[in-house]
Amino acid sequence: MSPLRHLNHASRARAYHAHPSHGDPRIKVVIRIDTAEESARVEVRGVVTTANIRALYVVCRRVTSKLAGYELVVDLAHARVTAAAFEELREHARQSIVSSGIDTSVTPCRLRIVDPPVILRTKELA
Repeated sequence: MSPLRHLNHASRARAYHAHPSHGDPRIKVVIRIDTAEESARVEVRGVVTTANIRALYVVCRRVTSKLAGYELVVDLAHARVTAAAFEELREHARQSIVSSGIDTSVTPCRLRIVDPPVILRTKELA
């Protein structure tokens, strides 16, 4: 394979895997609890879309129920997030609520969002 052809193939492969629909459909979370600051940080990795955001809500709701009164920080600094999912999270933070992820109920909490480095502006198939 010529070097030019290899380069072209590599750039197409990167573009293919960079698209949110080809990312890992699972999100990965790590929860870090700071008792001195009374905060819980949910660090998210992967691609967050409106299709998988419910899983993030379930995790956040469990943290909120176990650590009542703590500030909940959803850290998206290492995640890729679609525009629709990001707007949904921002609205929840503005209202200081967390959805259940299962039904229409919500739980009040102090919610803060750490912005992702890139917001994916794509048409989503939810």
